[in-house]
Amino acid sequence: MTANDTERSSTDRNQHEYDVLVVGGGAAGLSAAIFTARFGLETGVFACGRSAISRCAHLENFLGFPGGIDPPTFLELGREQVSHEGAAIHSEMVTAIDKPGERFRIQTIDGTVARSRYVIAATVIDGDYLESLDPTLYDEDDHAVDCDERGRTAVDGLYVAGRLADATHQAIICAGDGAETAHALITDVLRDRGYWDEIASQYTDWVVRERPDDDWIPRVEAWIRESVPEDGDVSEERIQWVIDDIVDRFEAREISDRERRERVRRGRELVTAHLEP
Repeated sequence: MTANDTERSSTDRNQHEYDVLVVGGGAAGLSAAIFTARFGLETGVFACGRSAISRCAHLENFLGFPGGIDPPTFLELGREQVSHEGAAIHSEMVTAIDKPGERFRIQTIDGTVARSRYVIAATVIDGDYLESLDPTLYDEDDHAVDCDERGRTAVDGLYVAGRLADATHQAIICAGDGAETAHALITDVLRDRGYWDEIASQYTDWVVRERPDDDWIPRVEAWIRESVPEDGDVSEERIQWVIDDIVDRFEAREISDRERRERVRRGRELVTAHLEP
């Protein structure tokens, strides 16, 4: 291997391509990453530094932990879930974001460069890295970014969640805000693919028990056709594509009883592995 080959190999290792990049590894960022990864978007998370949760002595108001949970274990469980859904977690600190074309480019203090179509900024306080994208985005006094009620900003493809979106500084609220922002992003992706608003906004990712027959398909088709905008120019070809795509997604969410039991077993194993002394 030549010196140029070695340099190129090292450079490739520091280059990452994603559909979605999440900046922030706290409740909002991890929650957002779970949703985008489960949807099927290649997702990367840059989690560096201490999450605001780690400043808490004991996290006691997060649903699902009757006696509370220590912050390190809570964050470990969150990262475990993100990885389990197929997202990649990086520990580098993001120093700058720009958008030279259709895709964002993220740079880190370690020299890593990552590119993506979408970015969800979910850090707690520091949003200085956004100034390289637009100096007016981040309000240093409020520690927030101007956005709509679902985290969309004035920059196409840039979303904010949690404290950067001015959410109440509570872990469970920030986690919900991260999910809401990711759902908005997914809605926008579906709209770009051909869904109209009423259908795009109805996206869900929960799994269901395997159905014994296909009687549900005509009901889904009727629901989709009834939602077609009357004042829109929606072709029959587009309507049929949306019907087929939604049916495929519904069928992909069906799991057998055997698979359900296996997921229950595996889920408990992953939790207890972090809770054992």
